[in-house]
Amino acid sequence: MKLSQMAQETSQKNVKDIKGAYEEYKDMSQDELMTKLTKEINKQKSKGNFDYEALKNTIEKISIYLPKQTYQNILKIIENFK
Repeated sequence: MKLSQMAQETSQKNVKDIKGAYEEYKDMSQDELMTKLTKEINKQKSKGNFDYEALKNTIEKISIYLPKQTYQNILKIIENFK
């Protein structure tokens, strides 16, 4: 398999993953989303693989797509999980 084919397949898989996540979360309320986030973070912390810095970096990367207030709210939320 060529490197370009591998990159294309990886990209297609990522798009499918994103679409799947969107479908899973799109109809959830803010409270439901917060509960799901909290459970996932607690699960990662118990396994020892929660990476606050990686989460923060990801949020910073997508910040250009978010309203300023939303971005600030997200940072406040994740700060509580530190």
